[in-house]
Amino acid sequence: MKKQFCLNKLLFLIFFSTLIFSKPYKGGELRTEDSFRYGRLEVRMKSAFGNGVVSSFFTYNDFWEDGLDNSYWNEIDFEWLGNYDDKVQTNLIIQNEWDLPELVDLNINPHEDFHIYAIEWTPLNVHFFIDDQLIRSVANFYTDSLYHYQKLMMNIWQPTYEDWVGEFDSSILPVYAFYDWVKYYAYVPNSGNAGTDNDFILMWTDDFDYYDASRWDKANHTWDGNNCDLIYSNVVFEYGYLILCLTNSTNTGYNGDPLTVQLDPLPKTFSIGSPFPNPFNNNVVLPINSRESGVVEYSIFDIKGEKVMSSKSFFIDKDIKQISWNGKRSNGKEVSSGTYFFQIKNKNHSKIRKVSYLK
Repeated sequence: MKKQFCLNKLLFLIFFSTLIFSKPYKGGELRTEDSFRYGRLEVRMKSAFGNGVVSSFFTYNDFWEDGLDNSYWNEIDFEWLGNYDDKVQTNLIIQNEWDLPELVDLNINPHEDFHIYAIEWTPLNVHFFIDDQLIRSVANFYTDSLYHYQKLMMNIWQPTYEDWVGEFDSSILPVYAFYDWVKYYAYVPNSGNAGTDNDFILMWTDDFDYYDASRWDKANHTWDGNNCDLIYSNVVFEYGYLILCLTNSTNTGYNGDPLTVQLDPLPKTFSIGSPFPNPFNNNVVLPINSRESGVVEYSIFDIKGEKVMSSKSFFIDKDIKQISWNGKRSNGKEVSSGTYFFQIKNKNHSKIRKVSYLK
């Protein structure tokens, strides 16, 4: 009886302390299992809007895991501040919390549409890109100090710093940041095929069609200056997206309309012209024609039905557009001679064209 009483008291204390110390809002964070040293990191995403809201794409040396002090701090940031619809913050943080933030003016609203953002990190410099346009370059003692291995992370949270992000109004909740895909390229100077000076080579792509627990960890923590607890249920994989959710403490997870989560317009009809040249041994081009603007996806399969090129989104206008393929797999390796199939599709339609590759 006494043992049961003690157990009940312990459970009550745990429950009571949870109520006292839990924070009013809930956010989400996803981080890689592995850490990387140098490379190109890309994401196609749509950030979260609203005063007091931050969504992000960044690298971070998780020195806390090793019990180290902040003299080991390394971090490279893209941060979207929800109180700006025409800016993004880039930042480097090095040992002893020295940081180098810069609020970059944009000619887009990052909260309205998907865009591709990239970080190139080398021993000599750090470059930031939006839709392949360089928006910031750093090459000084900060980059000299960015030599620790870092994890790739994405999160959404509610900072307490109103002078940075604006005054937060909880009535806007829930809000979401949508991530379509992430790519990691290794740094291979003078021997790559992507990025600045072809110094990078693609190692992997995650299209977020499912939660790959061998690659990612969901976070469950918080920190000073954050009004959120980061919780597992606010990291959601649905509709082909990673969705990071900022919610109150009761309605967690993604609660949006599944009919509107497909944020890219989809053309109702489209057609594919004849590939040329066909057969090919260097580059093949497929014309696509649509009566309306929108987004389609294409993938490439071999004759056994195995995918050699991961699905990629492609925007087409009310005009003829072209996609091309250089005979290489998603990992950059050349395919063998043979027959391959382009599959072009959207939510309602799918078309296939056959091409022959000759070495």
